[in-house]
Amino acid sequence: MGRIGFVSLILILLIASLQSQDKIKQKKEELNQLRKEIEIYENKIKQALKEEKLTLEIIDDFEKKDNLLRKLIQELKKQANENEKNINKLQIEIAKSEEEIRKLKEHYANYVRSIYKRGRLHDLELILTSRSLNQMLVRTIYLKKFSEYRKRTIDSIYAMQNELKERKNELEIALTSQKELIAEKEREEANLSASIKEKKEILEKIRKDKQNLQAQLERRRKAIKEIEAMIAKLIEEERRKKEEIERRKKIEIPKVESNFAKLRGKLPWPVENGRIVNRFGEQVHPVLKTVTLNFGVDIAVPEDSPVKAVADGVVSKIFWLPSFENLIIITHDGGFRTVYANLSDIFVSEGENVKAGQVIGKSGNSLEGSIVHFEIWQERQQQNPELWLSKR
Repeated sequence: MGRIGFVSLILILLIASLQSQDKIKQKKEELNQLRKEIEIYENKIKQALKEEKLTLEIIDDFEKKDNLLRKLIQELKKQANENEKNINKLQIEIAKSEEEIRKLKEHYANYVRSIYKRGRLHDLELILTSRSLNQMLVRTIYLKKFSEYRKRTIDSIYAMQNELKERKNELEIALTSQKELIAEKEREEANLSASIKEKKEILEKIRKDKQNLQAQLERRRKAIKEIEAMIAKLIEEERRKKEEIERRKKIEIPKVESNFAKLRGKLPWPVENGRIVNRFGEQVHPVLKTVTLNFGVDIAVPEDSPVKAVADGVVSKIFWLPSFENLIIITHDGGFRTVYANLSDIFVSEGENVKAGQVIGKSGNSLEGSIVHFEIWQERQQQNPELWLSKR
């Protein structure tokens, strides 16, 4: 390799190393930012409990903190998986280097034994016993090249041994880092479990307070309007995209019969086991006796139940709303959308294509209990999910 090529290689390795360091630094900053945000909510909760302010806002803080904890755990898992891949790669490299060094040493040992058996004067004898000047020159060049080869072999062994030492140091650092990541992940998982348990206990106390129940109804009314506004926004965005496609291609997009529309009365349920406790439309609150409007259905389920997409579609929106916790909107063909709310955890991302029956999240625990709120929309029109879901 020429000098320019060698310098180029060094520069490439240096840039790659700096990029890797920047990535590690960025990841650490992201994790630290998550920890700071978690601490903010922890302090708010502690202050509220100290002042004995058991309001709905404290539940909001719990939900936000738990979401951040889940995100932190997810990031720690991701880093641990990347670290695991790096560890496996290093172990393979170390094994290959050790095998190459072993072969080189064995080859060199055979050569040394051969020299010992033949004696030190063998090379000189080989030259002096040449039958002609030409043969002497050929043998001299051969011995010179062979001597250079021996030197390169020794140099290669030393270089590979140094490289092997570096790889082993990298492996030790990676293994130490892996232990720390796993230990931190386990600590955060324990924190999340403790937080969920504490939230449940506070929810039980809040449920007994009529004032909080009334506040929850008001929050729910506002949340319903926000979902309606979000659906309208998604419809408008979709309309603009279609118009742009038509304008660019100068063709009219043909209207086809929706596959989703064919599922009316046969739509699979978003949860495996559950019963509807709040129906579509106007409902009378069992305690407050006030009339509320429900744009979907509330399905009572066992805690932490898997929540599934009812049909193929695209995840259009993921967000959080007071009284509805984590919420997913999936867009289906024919202008249909489904809404899944009161989720404790989410397993999909915005823009992701999902299949019918795919687990998209996990049910959460709210003031109304362990429920999943489910809605169906056709454009801006709310649909009664009970007319769509298959009979049980």
